[in-house]
Amino acid sequence: MDDLHKQLRSQAYNHEDELIDLRHTLHQHPETGWSEFQTSKTIRSQISEAGLGTPVQAAGTGFYLDIKGEHDGPVIAYRADLDALPIQDRKEKPYASRRTGFGHLCGHDVHSTVAYGIARLLNRHRHELHGTVRVFWQPAEEVTPSGAPLILKDKILDGIEAIYGIHCDPSLPSGSFSSRPGAETGSIDTFEVTVTAPSTSHSARPYEGKDTIWIANQIIQHFYQMIGRVTDVRKPAVISICTFHAGEAYNVIPHHASFGGTLRTMNEQLRQQLREYMSDITREIGRLNGVEARVRLGGGSPSVINNYQLYRFVRKLIGTQLGDEKFLDREQSIGAEDFAFYTERMPGLFLRVGTAHAPETSYPLHHSCFDVDERVIAPTSALMAYALIRHLHDRVLHMKPSLSSAESLLSEQ
Repeated sequence: MDDLHKQLRSQAYNHEDELIDLRHTLHQHPETGWSEFQTSKTIRSQISEAGLGTPVQAAGTGFYLDIKGEHDGPVIAYRADLDALPIQDRKEKPYASRRTGFGHLCGHDVHSTVAYGIARLLNRHRHELHGTVRVFWQPAEEVTPSGAPLILKDKILDGIEAIYGIHCDPSLPSGSFSSRPGAETGSIDTFEVTVTAPSTSHSARPYEGKDTIWIANQIIQHFYQMIGRVTDVRKPAVISICTFHAGEAYNVIPHHASFGGTLRTMNEQLRQQLREYMSDITREIGRLNGVEARVRLGGGSPSVINNYQLYRFVRKLIGTQLGDEKFLDREQSIGAEDFAFYTERMPGLFLRVGTAHAPETSYPLHHSCFDVDERVIAPTSALMAYALIRHLHDRVLHMKPSLSSAESLLSEQ
């Protein structure tokens, strides 16, 4: 096992041009959630041409591929996401998006390419596998409802012992990795509030009717004042209003106004508390002003919870193979990730991969100029393939941890 990671890296670098070409193809043809038809076809064709087997379609545009080892053992999973964003790609690169108004500006093209690289390496090393790795490509990570619940509904992950996944991180230097045990991301809930009056009214005489915009504004102010007044300031939460729609004429107070946005927390109990408060305050302000006011809360996703043993396992593996300086402890992120639906059901680890090497690869996620240092694709494929092989060989979840608790880990740091 000592030389296996070096072998995997060498083999990954032998296919680096192929991996980068695949990433370029995906990047040029971005598709948003639930419509990743060409994206799916491109990757499945590449898998078949490489002789890795026939992927099984699942969860709409999603699919999976089982790499079965020559030794008996459990099944673990590796997840990649397929979808792009409805944002104009403004990079001046030959591989920039060819679809106006759409772009792979969150790195999912890289995630999908790394998953292909992993599958290719694992297939070559079936003799090292003590079990099976199910590599799957999930649709619709960026939208609500997202693809993870359908993956679970389709029973793709039934009987899975553990699950791994990665995400590009342009705030980290290329070649570095980051994670944390426990809550790694925030939960997310979308919401839409509607305020409806019996009729429109004249802008010169608002007292004769119901000013839906003024009432909606009252609800917005109560929402914004929740954080730190209704909630404990030591428990992170953020609410953002991102849309507001009302009226068409400058001199008519509309009979209908609506606004929407997202609620994000790091604590499930706080999440439920705020959801209830938003419903109550919307209803009561509507009643006080004699209008119908309703809030519709979307399903969203919970927090990603990284398994402690998997975190320690990968942290130690990276330190041993790449050097301790290549692993950076991560602070909690209030951003959301639907990988959380998997960590609700089974032990999982979500790992951030540094992709910043120069100013052009340091734009934040969802920026119209987002790009990555493509030199990370091959070594990341090798590292994750090595981690999956070692997980099955060492039976990580069945080993007694060398440290008895998270407190021990913290004291070590």
